[in-house]
Amino acid sequence: MQSPANLLRNRGFMLLWAAYGISAMGDHISEMALLKTQNALNAPNLTQLQAMITFMFMLPFFVLGPFNGLLADRLPRRGIMIFADLVRAVLMFNFGAMIFCCSGLGQAWAFTPLLVVGVFAAVFSPARSALLPTLIREDQLIRANAMTGGLGVIATMVAVLIGGYLAQHYAPAVSFHIDAGTFVASAVLLSFIRLPAAELKRRRAGAGWSALKEAVNYVREHRRVAQLIFVAVVVWSCGALVRSTIPTIVRDVFDRPDYLEMSGFQARLGLGMLLGALILTLFGDALRSEIAITWSLAGIGLAIGILALSVSAPVSSTVAYHVGGLAIILSGVFATGVMASYQALMQRIVPNRLRGRLFGLTDLATMAGLLLATGSLGIPPWRDVDRWVGWILLAVTLAVLATAAGSLGIRLGGARERFWVTFWWHVNEFYCKWWFRLRRVGPCTVPASGPVIVVCRHTCSIDPLLLIASIPHRILGFMVAREYYDLPLAGRLMKMIECVPVNRDGQDTAGTKAALRHLKAGKPLGIFIEGRIAEPGRLLDPKEGAAMLALHTGAAVVPACIIGTRYDPGVCRPFFRHHRACVRFGKPLDLTPFSQARPTRETYGQVTALMVEAIDALRGQSDHGAGGG
Repeated sequence: MQSPANLLRNRGFMLLWAAYGISAMGDHISEMALLKTQNALNAPNLTQLQAMITFMFMLPFFVLGPFNGLLADRLPRRGIMIFADLVRAVLMFNFGAMIFCCSGLGQAWAFTPLLVVGVFAAVFSPARSALLPTLIREDQLIRANAMTGGLGVIATMVAVLIGGYLAQHYAPAVSFHIDAGTFVASAVLLSFIRLPAAELKRRRAGAGWSALKEAVNYVREHRRVAQLIFVAVVVWSCGALVRSTIPTIVRDVFDRPDYLEMSGFQARLGLGMLLGALILTLFGDALRSEIAITWSLAGIGLAIGILALSVSAPVSSTVAYHVGGLAIILSGVFATGVMASYQALMQRIVPNRLRGRLFGLTDLATMAGLLLATGSLGIPPWRDVDRWVGWILLAVTLAVLATAAGSLGIRLGGARERFWVTFWWHVNEFYCKWWFRLRRVGPCTVPASGPVIVVCRHTCSIDPLLLIASIPHRILGFMVAREYYDLPLAGRLMKMIECVPVNRDGQDTAGTKAALRHLKAGKPLGIFIEGRIAEPGRLLDPKEGAAMLALHTGAAVVPACIIGTRYDPGVCRPFFRHHRACVRFGKPLDLTPFSQARPTRETYGQVTALMVEAIDALRGQSDHGAGGG
């Protein structure tokens, strides 16, 4: 597993990371100044004003999303981002004059300049999302997105706090000019990125509707991508509704009518997102993205439910303020879990040549939901809409919890195993990848169906967990000593994954017959070919049981190698020690030369020697390719 330090030494990623953070500041630093131009502290429709800011800024993402995605696949992505930043810098420097001219047409037109700025923010977005995976390795995607999201959150927090201070003490033009400077700084950083060869040689998309149709067809044919886009729509639209209610909640429910308090409460959302980014950076790819999305959605729903309770419950404004603040922080933590995970999954699933268009389509879908949500608040001439913020939050809670339930249902519906088996399987995978720093080198060559024997040398008592965590599509049972099989907790887990108990004396006919039945039923079985753990540097004589089972059942035989574990003579202590475990699988062995005649002891010995040779060859590859693990 890669540490964050590796990303921090990646020059291209760090420049993109910093440029995005500075650009994110530019997207939010003028928000309170915009509200000040409309005398928001005394406005009877503050929720609508906040919703209109979001609506105007995000409208271009909806209208132009697919076309901007096409640009990101057709033109140089770094050049697109630099151009978008420089144009936004010019617009923000003249933003005060633009607001003044549009305000003369009426309040409904006051935020129209945001529409123009949003056009170039929408151009920037898919190009950035599509460029990021070309600068890093695939196994760094979750960390990279978490770090990028975390910096964006920090930048947003700083921006809203600075923006609140500037709006409180200075004329709006000061905020607008500082805003222009952030975009210039972002463009300068982007210009220093050295593009990798894969990006320079990328096959560019064609022009016109055929290129967009190709992306739409990809979504239609890949249900997983469509589901991810739907999750993004729910999170963006519900998040926009919650954010639109925050100024009203702070002013009316918490009784704190102050620009600094409003921006400070929004900064709590950013604090939560920062904490979420730090958690994801710590865990990296240890937690499956699909699982992180499901439980993070549930966490968002519960957090917003607590916020709704703080608004509606008959408690003092001080108590409601602190409870609501905690709820906002929690919702930010879980929102980061959803956003970073779905972003990483999209970048991993979608081919590079289609990434820009797919992220453009995602912008189209998410902004459609966001605009529908904020437009329904900001455009109609509602009366006393500020009094309904509690009901708005309740509706958001129900929508997010329903999405979480749907996500869980989809995962469980596609699971091969029973619920508790799947649950333990995923917990074991997280445990191994996080605590033991497990990584798999190369593909998993275990067949998806049919009887199979995975043979490996035994290095440590955690080896079975490592092999189970390294096979993504099947749960591996093992031949285990009967004394472990009869333990209360460990034995129950072994029964759950259908391990086969055997006696250590090597004369267990019942155990052998059970293993034969296991394989003939088409199930996978793991066997440590030496029968027990060997001390470092000592090779034990291999047992011939795996060869006998393979020849009698016709099971595929897949060699595997484990390196990076720390030897310990105890059984329990390795489960609590850190390791840097690495697993490599080899190609299934060809045993057809040995299956023509009735097996003999000589045949068993030859097949066993072939297995040992394949395992040791993998060890040599792992030592060379993984740098010793």
